Amino acid sequence: MWSEMAQEPLVVFDHVTKEYRIGQERSNARALIPGRRGEAAESTTFRALDDVSLTMQHGDTLGLIGHNGAGKSTLLRVLAGIVEPSRGHAEVNGRFASLIELGIGFDPELTGHENVFFAGDIMGMSKAEIRKKYDEIVDFSGVAEFLDMPVKRYSTGMRARLGFAVATSIECDLLLVDEVLSVGDFEFQRRSLERIREMNQAGAALVLVTHNLWAVNSMCERVILLDHGKIVVDGTPAEAMKKYIGEEPTTELDPEAGATFEDFRVPPAIAGKVEIDSIRAIPDVIRSGDSITIQATITVNEPCEGVVVMSLFTAERAVFAERELGPSGFLATPGTYVIDAEVPSVPMATGRFQFRIAVLPQDDRHLDQVFPAALAVASAEMKIDGEVMARPGLKLRTNWSVATVPHSH
Repeated sequence: MWSEMAQEPLVVFDHVTKEYRIGQERSNARALIPGRRGEAAESTTFRALDDVSLTMQHGDTLGLIGHNGAGKSTLLRVLAGIVEPSRGHAEVNGRFASLIELGIGFDPELTGHENVFFAGDIMGMSKAEIRKKYDEIVDFSGVAEFLDMPVKRYSTGMRARLGFAVATSIECDLLLVDEVLSVGDFEFQRRSLERIREMNQAGAALVLVTHNLWAVNSMCERVILLDHGKIVVDGTPAEAMKKYIGEEPTTELDPEAGATFEDFRVPPAIAGKVEIDSIRAIPDVIRSGDSITIQATITVNEPCEGVVVMSLFTAERAVFAERELGPSGFLATPGTYVIDAEVPSVPMATGRFQFRIAVLPQDDRHLDQVFPAALAVASAEMKIDGEVMARPGLKLRTNWSVATVPHSH
């Protein structure tokens, strides 16, 4: 398939711009009367892609990175033909497989077995092609025992795994992947990465959208950094990620953190007893092995039995380190306190991390969930400078030595 058109570019974006019109409510009652001249609803235009040009050849691997709203998913949807450019020209000279919204094309009333054929047909596979790949699809998805069950009874993960298995069974020239590498458990993620690599090695080009910088660095030879719809960097993974990491904000307090972190909740019975007024990392930019202090200002409005805890998360909000238990006695006396938590030597490699401090009820420490019933929660971000690492994780401090073993006589 991919050799038939190898003489021409696989992907061509020629000054592509994509705009969305965002309507705004009219400000007076007269504007509600239809047909009045000059009373049309006001609107603004949001430019998701701004004059983007790029080409790709067969077998290329391209990663797209950037902040939320940078235009990554819009670019992918233009590639997939889901949306049309407002200006410019976009074309794909070959067959593509889309891993954008896994399982989105399934009919919830059909069984898993029926949806394999239904989804395969939507993707342009013949029935003979689907039958040939059927056992492979089922084995890879891991949902064999549920194939006779309507998909509406599947969990989100089951639908996504089956969708991934179907989408990657197609022989294609271009594979479009949007934040689907977190599907399933660790073993399924590992197999998914292997499947994507196998397809690329067989000649399919890859466009990968993800916040996982390790995945981008390990799978892509070229990376584009987008910002407000514009290409900021088009180069090697190291070049793009150095720019991306260097420009992100370093430290911030989310005043609504207790209400917005999806894994935290503040029960009404204890809300307001304790407030975290501010939190910061000192300094907020370090190098691996440096010390860092997380400083929080905490106001105790009512005496309570609680404890301060701190956890470390990656930029993708994955737990990186177990909770550290902090002080508790001061929570029995109303007042405002400054709490310092010093980490003498930070062992992580280059990257962005987030410290979260919470005040928990004393009887909550044994629970496995992350801050399931916090009295207050806040977070501070910090960045570890240095060379872009191929893989996130700990940076081992190792002393090497060599000794000569004498020959025995």
